[in-house]
Parts: sequence; C-alpha cells; structure tokens
Amino acid sequence: MFEAFTRSCKILREQGLEDSFVETLRLFDLLSGGRLSTIDVSRLEEPDLDLKRIAELRNTGVPMEYIVGRAVFMGMSFHCTPDTLIPRKETELLVRSTLDLIRARKNNDGNLAIMELGIGCGNITVALAMNAPNVKIHASDICPKAVEVARKNVISYGLDDRISLSCGNLFAPFDTKEYGESIDIVVCNPPYIPTGSIEKMDSAITEHEPILALDAGAYGIDIFRRLIAGAVPYLKSGGILIFEIGAGQEKLVNMLFKKNKAYENVTHTDDGNDVRVISAQKK
Repeated sequence: MFEAFTRSCKILREQGLEDSFVETLRLFDLLSGGRLSTIDVSRLEEPDLDLKRIAELRNTGVPMEYIVGRAVFMGMSFHCTPDTLIPRKETELLVRSTLDLIRARKNNDGNLAIMELGIGCGNITVALAMNAPNVKIHASDICPKAVEVARKNVISYGLDDRISLSCGNLFAPFDTKEYGESIDIVVCNPPYIPTGSIEKMDSAITEHEPILALDAGAYGIDIFRRLIAGAVPYLKSGGILIFEIGAGQEKLVNMLFKKNKAYENVTHTDDGNDVRVISAQKK
C-alpha cells in the first residue's frame, strides 16, 4: 500500500500537480470508499507525540514501529519494542493456516491446547486466541523482555485467563510430565535466515531488530531441526506441528520430516508464489 501511494504521488508530481501528496490522499480516499477520511488523526496533535523527534529517529533508520512503540498485525494493535521482531504481514498466512486447523479439529471437552514458541510481542498467540475462543495457549520466548512485552499485549486484550507465558529456549519451559502428549497444535514463526544472508538484509532490520530472532545458522534450518524433534513428546497422537519457513526452504524441511519418521501428512501452504508455511501430523 505504501509503495503504491509513493508511486502514485510521484506520477502526479511529475504531471505538474502542485500538491501531489494531498491529491494522492484524496485519490486513495475515493478508491477506498471514503475510509481514509474517517481515520482518527487526533493523536497527531497530542503533546507527547514529538514529530520532530520521530523525524530525527527515522533519519537514523529506526523503524517507525519502535519509535511509536506500536505495531499492527491482522488489524490489531500491539505494543512493540526492539526486544521483539516487528510483526510481518506475511506471518498472517501462518495464523490463518493455524486457525483452519483449529476449526477442523475436535476435542472431547471442547477446548484445544496450543503451544507457541518464540512469541516475540505475542501477536500470533493473541491473534489465535481472539479468533478461536476454544483454545488455551502455552507460549514461550527465550528473551525475558520479549515475554514482558507479550504479557502487556495479552492483558490489553483480556486474554490472560487463556494464555500462559513462560521464559525459556523453545520447549525448555514446559515440563514433559505436565505437558507430555497433551498439545493439539505446536505453532512457531522461527528464525529462518541463513547466517550468511543476514548482512545482505536491509539495515533497518539488521541494526535495530533482534538478530537472535532472525539468524538460523548456515542453511537457515537449525531451529527447524529442533522444532521437528522437540515437538514429538508434547504433541498428542494426530497432533500437528506448523511453522513459517523462508522462500525455497520446503525441500530441506521435507527431508527433515522424512528423516524424523514421527510425522505424516506433510502439508505446504503458499502465499500465491512461494511455500511459506509447512505443517505435519504426528503419527
């Protein structure tokens, strides 16, 4: 949307319109059925919103989400700090795919047990809970500060009775005696960027977002290995592991599932071009 707006503004400016920015806003408002003109912009007038300071920080490359302390995911607003990744629109595919699994899955007591690993600001967990009232979610993150950010978001959406948060590396916070073979779905948006590709990424990401949440080793599959092996003791028979992957990684992940032998029904979900979500069922 932002790229289209910038492109349209540039074209109108090149055609000689004196105020191409305002004209582009008017065009987008008309094309959106008047939705732009109904947006509440009163916060821009609040004294705590220092536009000059925002401009200074943006000029140094700090992402707008970190400056304002908020991010948007699936139409919901989340507290967001440099201790957590900024939620990406492409991760909505992971949430939608998981919701499809939840709707298709039945449980005798009506409730499903979900486990999310590497929660960041909690956007995936909150989105799942908001859209599936029949789930209880056990979520963890290796970063204590990220857990606290997620806790703010869980509380702000009134979900603290259905979402429990723990700090630790992947499955470490969960005692297998309590959680063993009790989980219906394990979901994760893991690091999947190969170490050698990190330096090629936009500096706005590499200089400001947590590298620990991006770097997944030489081939970008280190966490995939741990997820596939680690989920087995926690999943019920027929339980599902689902996670996001990088473009072009599905063949490597297929090999990992085949080698493990504890799973069946490996499923790929694409974004229209690349496979970005993969899931498998415990035998």
